[in-house]
Amino acid sequence: MFKRGVGAVARTACGPEEEQASWWSSAPGAEAVFAGEAIVALTFLVALPGSGDSYGQRGWGAGVLFGFAIVSGVSVPVLLCLGVLHAVVFTRPALALARRTGRGVAAVAWLLSVSAASALVVRCAGAPYASALAWIAGIGVPPLLVARLALRAGTRPGTVVARTSVATPVLVLVALATVSGMSDAGAFDTYEPPSLERAAYVGEWRGEGHEVIRLYEGGGAAVERVTASGFGGNGASCTGTGTWTARAEDPRYGTRAGVEIDVPGCSRWGQTWEVSGTAARPELFQWIGDPDTGDLRILRRTGAATATHPHG
Repeated sequence: MFKRGVGAVARTACGPEEEQASWWSSAPGAEAVFAGEAIVALTFLVALPGSGDSYGQRGWGAGVLFGFAIVSGVSVPVLLCLGVLHAVVFTRPALALARRTGRGVAAVAWLLSVSAASALVVRCAGAPYASALAWIAGIGVPPLLVARLALRAGTRPGTVVARTSVATPVLVLVALATVSGMSDAGAFDTYEPPSLERAAYVGEWRGEGHEVIRLYEGGGAAVERVTASGFGGNGASCTGTGTWTARAEDPRYGTRAGVEIDVPGCSRWGQTWEVSGTAARPELFQWIGDPDTGDLRILRRTGAATATHPHG
């Protein structure tokens, strides 16, 4: 269908007037379409979490919409300039080649050839060639299709640009709302924390800054230089002894399984630690402050604790 459509453009738009077509009328709407594609791609790049552990962080939600509304407004001129560059390399030569040869396949061949060459450059930066080729070629298709449809229908270039400029922000907002909603619902979170038995928590756990927690078989606990996380802790560290218990996952509050550590001598001590990592290399983590803006602390099990509690 695509080849037939471009071929029709070549057969009906190859007269002297079209050969001398102005810059904008040769591929109307291509720049605006590319700008919209770029914003949507940035939305997915920034809003979607990685494949690893998010450590309890939720999706960006409304923050994505608000932030991208500002960023998009500021970056539109830059994206339109990039759209002009993209049209110079991809869209306009493809349509011009189709007009001159009278064959729609010429536009497809140009798009694939330039995409293949561009993917080689991206591959030099370490990206997989096949993925780069698919993305570059895919990004080149919508501007080419929009311009092809406009030329085939004989729509005035100004009308096409106006329609595209209105439709693109609407599609971007739909994409933003969809991504943020699905992210908040956890649709993109593929990580599953390990399910540990109580015995797996027993041992010595160490973090950065010489933080140490030792959990003993009998339920005793010893902590050394662990930063207090409660309100008013002001970065003070906790060193002392207490007790610990294993805790189950609580889906109601979105908390994972982990441990509760009670240290009576530390008034600002954060008792709850949640499990992360893998079954072979488990971790315990805790946030100081809000998960979206606070500091993340991670403890990794480094070995067995002493056989008995030091005060047991």
